[in-house]
Amino acid sequence: MCWLLAGTLGIAFTTGTVLLTLWFLPRSPAILMRWHQGRLLRTEEMPWLHQIQKDLAKRAGFVRSPVLYYVPSSALNAFAVGNRQEGGIAVTDGLLRTLSYREIRAVLAHEMIHLQHNDVFVMLLSSIVGRLVHWLAWFGIALILFSLPLSWLYGQTVPWFWLLVLMAAPWLSLLLQAGLSRTREFQADLGAARLTDDPQALIQALTKINPGSSAPVHSGDFTLLRSHPATSERIARLASISQAVWEPRDFLWCDFNRPNYLSWTKRRYGWQ
Repeated sequence: MCWLLAGTLGIAFTTGTVLLTLWFLPRSPAILMRWHQGRLLRTEEMPWLHQIQKDLAKRAGFVRSPVLYYVPSSALNAFAVGNRQEGGIAVTDGLLRTLSYREIRAVLAHEMIHLQHNDVFVMLLSSIVGRLVHWLAWFGIALILFSLPLSWLYGQTVPWFWLLVLMAAPWLSLLLQAGLSRTREFQADLGAARLTDDPQALIQALTKINPGSSAPVHSGDFTLLRSHPATSERIARLASISQAVWEPRDFLWCDFNRPNYLSWTKRRYGWQ
């Protein structure tokens, strides 16, 4: 069907683009950081943060600890880039200045689990497949609509069934992609709770990152189209995990070369 819709040249171009994107993007954390105006966070700038990162990477079984990046944004956000072998975790200025030591540790663990599961690659592949389905579906719909006059003129049967299938395909793809993203987020939450033995810290971090979002979500809120689970659902799952004893530790903020501007970082993909 793809060959009928796009032809040999179109299929070759699409396949080449997909393969190049899948090979290039997961291996390019530095390039992605340029999009976010981020930079490498050196060990001497925040030694305590790097120590958290190394400890979590060791517990998670990483051979090489992910690189830390700083994003000059007032948004409370963190996200993973790359893959398990060549990965990185970016944290924003707002996150570092708002969350406590325990909460930052929990957020880093969440992103570490994303890297451990290669969620960046999985969601990138899901996004590419979704775009291809969307493009091919609408291309097929256009072909069927343009062929309607000829079908009526020559008395041929109009493929109404395939028209309905093509119209539904983009929505089904979107629902599947959103469901996969929510599942990955739940898995990262539970994995982070086990990695840190401190689910309460992640609950507190989620409450601060999404204030006012802990109320239950009603059925009419289009939950099936959400790329992230509702905060209330994430907190409920984390609260069901037995909590281990945690030794309190003071939050250690270190001043460093901070720019006099703060951008607003958008959340990308479904693995934040």
